[in-house]
Amino acid sequence: MMGAALPLGDAVALTQRLVAVPSVSGDEHAVMELLAAGLADAGLDPVRSGRNVWTSIEGRPGARTLLFEAHMDTVPATNEWTRDPFAAARADGRIHGLGANDTKGGGAAMLCAFAALARDRDFDGTLVFAATCDEETGGEGLETIRAELPALTGAVIAEPTALRVATCQRGLMRVVVVCEGRAAHAARPWQGVNAIELALADLAALRAIEAPDTHPLLGRATLTPTLIAGGAAANVVPPTCRYTLDGRPTPAHDNAWWEERIRAAVSGRIKVFRARMTPVDTDAGDPLVVAALQAAGTGGPIGFGGVSDLFHVRDVPGIVLGPGRAEQSHKADEWIEIAQIERAVDVYTTLARGYLTGSKP
Repeated sequence: MMGAALPLGDAVALTQRLVAVPSVSGDEHAVMELLAAGLADAGLDPVRSGRNVWTSIEGRPGARTLLFEAHMDTVPATNEWTRDPFAAARADGRIHGLGANDTKGGGAAMLCAFAALARDRDFDGTLVFAATCDEETGGEGLETIRAELPALTGAVIAEPTALRVATCQRGLMRVVVVCEGRAAHAARPWQGVNAIELALADLAALRAIEAPDTHPLLGRATLTPTLIAGGAAANVVPPTCRYTLDGRPTPAHDNAWWEERIRAAVSGRIKVFRARMTPVDTDAGDPLVVAALQAAGTGGPIGFGGVSDLFHVRDVPGIVLGPGRAEQSHKADEWIEIAQIERAVDVYTTLARGYLTGSKP
């Protein structure tokens, strides 16, 4: 089975093939080689770039270039799995397996739609398909191959949205703060400086920061303490305390807005401040969004709950759209509904035609 040609006309079977190949972030070579070989067998021209594979097709002359992108890396399987993560079992109307939902099912549907459009070329402009690495960890995926791709006018990122059209996503910030006190015997706390108490004062000040504006699709921006560690022994005034913040900015309260307030609020030393992933927001009236809403037929636009490769194409109109349920991502015994995969092929095909056709140069 592993050596057989890829079933580019059967998205469900293709999902099973992709799930059967382990591709934890950093080790995606095998699945990318499988895809590259399948594209070549179909008469397409795959470009291998690191642990990424992409290709493009031309329809009639047109002014638009659309990207279909799906990441092929997965998180590791935990010991909570009760199934073989790579068996890609088909049962109860679902495909079960690691990455089936996030996002090999969406990638398979995208690739089948791409292959169908490559056969008839009944569209204007250019369509690009990219299977990428490192989405879960960041590193050498879409962010590194973006410059190699044709100049884009729009992008569709495959993530599980139950085929709802997500036009925006929050940003992402990681902040690590170290509070430094002075050790002393716990029986004489006045002789030291309690670093845990310093951290608690910081956290109280951070909690008091107000981000009043609510985005209509993303809700409020959030800043959440997620890790804390401090102390040397049960009878010692703690000399250090370290805590981590997870920030999810929105367009109204973006990364710069949060950075200014975080730095003003904390007394501890900021050791790590990662804030490169800013919010993304595509206008609901953009032609890509209009075409996607018409193709999907699943109601109005939504906000994507996490972060995705949409950030790496933020300079052009982009959406997140794919089969599957967000709550299945990174979960033991992950699965995706077969009906969603099958429907996604039609949605992607119709979307591409609707967006690209008529875009005369």
